[in-house]
Amino acid sequence: MARSRSTRILGATAALAAVLAVACGGGSGGSTTVTAQAGAPVQELSAPSPDPVRIRLALAPDPVWEWLKDSGTVAQWEATHNIRIEASSPFDQFSAFAGGHADIVVINALEVPQFVEQSDREPVVVGRFTTDRSFLGVRRTSMAETLEDLVETRITVDSALGSALLWGVIADEMYGLEFRVDSPDFELVVVVESASVADLVMRGDVDACICLPDFSVSGLAEGRLRPLYDGKPAAEIYADEVTGGAGVQPVAEAFIADKQWLAGHREAVGALLAMWEVGLQNWAAQKDALIASYPHLLSVQTDEEIAWMTDYVTAYDWVLPSVYLTQEDSEIQTGIFARMQSLGLLPDDAREPELDLSFSAAS
Repeated sequence: MARSRSTRILGATAALAAVLAVACGGGSGGSTTVTAQAGAPVQELSAPSPDPVRIRLALAPDPVWEWLKDSGTVAQWEATHNIRIEASSPFDQFSAFAGGHADIVVINALEVPQFVEQSDREPVVVGRFTTDRSFLGVRRTSMAETLEDLVETRITVDSALGSALLWGVIADEMYGLEFRVDSPDFELVVVVESASVADLVMRGDVDACICLPDFSVSGLAEGRLRPLYDGKPAAEIYADEVTGGAGVQPVAEAFIADKQWLAGHREAVGALLAMWEVGLQNWAAQKDALIASYPHLLSVQTDEEIAWMTDYVTAYDWVLPSVYLTQEDSEIQTGIFARMQSLGLLPDDAREPELDLSFSAAS
């Protein structure tokens, strides 16, 4: 934490008073006179604080972050640590980070390998936020019950990376199928707007989607969009069917920092993660209230949609209980990465994302 320096005014001798003139701001040209009389209490004048450390943070709009701001937690944290957060929500967070416009970005950890080919920045995963909340959805009239029933159909995804990679592992493990762009088993339709993924299913343009619940609420709440696997998200299916360890779920959205920048800002990053831990604790304690307070950030509008989202999050909460990475996270990440490479979902020369496990609540 940065501390302001102070200049101590020493008491004058009994026969002499010391007069200090300190210029005032505001362009008035006036001054403040402080007289130290013999035997008077010693006074202190504080010098201006050093410029605050700047953290450029890129992340999608989210109830946890909004609560941290609205509750005054961010403002108090910035004042305490002499750090200023410049937060933004660019349409393409990956490009913002790769182009050097963000110091820390919150994106799906499975998108990190693309930095090797598209950026000279060296990404390091320093914290975690969510598990993979994507689910497989079809129209209400569809007869499909599993991914296997959708062979040779059109399935829309919002990226060929991220959740699509995890579903690629699930498809191979459970059915021996290839789930990827140019797959012989499925026709993947990649769109850039997460909000349009479910809409394509509802319009009949595709047969199914790898959807996010917060971008599909209307169809789900009305029953027009039917989630397969009882609505289980990809992270839970992976834990149950691939690793066999219920509750052991891979990290999805994570805090990614540039390695060179991180080397000179470790204390600031540690403080940021500690603040985010407060936000996660608040989410765990009163997620119902946050959903009701920030419905627009979860794409819900009506009371019925708010109730649906509250029930869904109660059953499948994708927000992790702590921001701090664990050894178990590292082992899961290594396993997923190796499996993706063996399936050809990632290039052989792709570099496994580095996880920095040194940050913790005690650090």
